[in-house]
Amino acid sequence: MSLATTARVAALYVHPLKSAAGIRVDEITLDARGAVGDRRWVLAEANGDMITARETHRLVLIRPSFLTEDRNGGIRLTAPGLPPLTVPLDAIDLAAPTRLVRVWDDDVVAHDAGDVAAAWCTAATGRPCRLLRLADVDRRPLAPRFAGSIDPESRYVAMSDGAPLLLLGMASVDALNARLVERGHADVMDPRRFRANILLTGTRPHDEDTWRDIRIGQVSLSVGSACPRCVLTTVDPDTAESGQEPLRTFAQYRRADDGVIFGMNTTHREPGVIRVGDAVQVLSLRE
Repeated sequence: MSLATTARVAALYVHPLKSAAGIRVDEITLDARGAVGDRRWVLAEANGDMITARETHRLVLIRPSFLTEDRNGGIRLTAPGLPPLTVPLDAIDLAAPTRLVRVWDDDVVAHDAGDVAAAWCTAATGRPCRLLRLADVDRRPLAPRFAGSIDPESRYVAMSDGAPLLLLGMASVDALNARLVERGHADVMDPRRFRANILLTGTRPHDEDTWRDIRIGQVSLSVGSACPRCVLTTVDPDTAESGQEPLRTFAQYRRADDGVIFGMNTTHREPGVIRVGDAVQVLSLRE
């Protein structure tokens, strides 16, 4: 039996290139790893360490788009002051040796997009880097803390920070912004700062923290651990400028053992499609 809720999907996002701008979409298709097209590309140093906007803020100004309708093909990248870069999949030598990119604690198998793409991304970010695409053969494991009540065995993820999906209620964003206004801040936080895949309406602040098993439309999901927030939330997605907020305000009311938390790591039980406007059913709460 589901618990009564008025929650619905307000917005959906995919982030093709890790730490770059997201794309707002009307629906997401879920494959074995997560939302199709989400975090399938990454920038890396020559030694294979990933590069993110935590330390390279200009990454948020790179805007990706898909070259194919299914979001599984190449990408097009734009950045201030540069001509667009188009990277079709057939421009990547899939027969060439793969490379390993370090995504937190995991070595992820990826294909290098070549020297032209590397030069463009280096110019866009201001630091030497290579553009890499997740290889189909990669098997990065899903960590149990992200799986909720779902068995993580034989489940894989792309190059997200860990969970296939990030879930966040707009009421939680509104509650943060109300605190910022009380503190005298004229600017409020755009939800894009929090890089969620699924934004919900019709909830109370932080309702999502209490959920365990849910259904969105026809897709069954389980809510795992809360998402620890980092300096990336302080980076303006339109200017790449950073400050102290919202981390300073989060520290007043969202502190946990591993830092400050906002949004919930979430895993889908099976492939499916989630659409804007889909109703959310809460099937069980956290113990």
